[in-house]
Amino acid sequence: MIPEEYRDHIIEMERILGHQFQEPSLLLNALTRRSFWHENRDTCSENNERMEFLGDAVLGVVIADMLYGQFPEDEEGELQKRRASLVNRSSLAKLARDLGLGPFIRMGRGDEISGCRDRDSILSDTFEALVAAVYLDGGFGAATELIERHCGAMIAQSGDRGGRGDFRSMLQEKVQATLGVTPTYRVIDEQGEEHQKTFTVAVLLGKQAVGTGTGASKREAAQNAARDALLKLRD
Repeated sequence: MIPEEYRDHIIEMERILGHQFQEPSLLLNALTRRSFWHENRDTCSENNERMEFLGDAVLGVVIADMLYGQFPEDEEGELQKRRASLVNRSSLAKLARDLGLGPFIRMGRGDEISGCRDRDSILSDTFEALVAAVYLDGGFGAATELIERHCGAMIAQSGDRGGRGDFRSMLQEKVQATLGVTPTYRVIDEQGEEHQKTFTVAVLLGKQAVGTGTGASKREAAQNAARDALLKLRD
């Protein structure tokens, strides 16, 4: 049962997240700090610390999958660096601020007085808890949609933004703005000797291939595939 005083908060948070909860109590729990729970144990059954743990794991898997699809030329170490630049306290806190999560967090009086509402650690932990809430309420697919919706731009910015020649970033921005989806890249062919290979990469929107490109490296082939897709989408 959701207290009347939080009903408007729940509706607004659902709008911000883009997910309507079957169990709104999960959303309320995700917004509840231990300090609030400690002061209101008679009316508050749970805080968000366990949800932070789960949300961190779900977020890591989905971000890794997105990076794996969008950067087929990257080796393991490069992918790890990209993920580390995205799934960290500072980046998640910035995302939480951009979404305006701070005013919705339930925290104790001491935390409020100490200015914890805008603290990076609390904002990032709350976002992770919200990911868990969506996962518990709607499953892995719903959590994936949430993360893709709100983290897609961050992932695009983790790529090489080389100005006019960065066709992959241009394509990412275009389809995110017009279609609300994230391009993925797949190596579909490799030819030649180990030291002199030619790669062919396809770029997909969902399951549909919208462009292909070849190059002496996977990175070059992916850029050429994105350029091909941009030309086709323009036409």
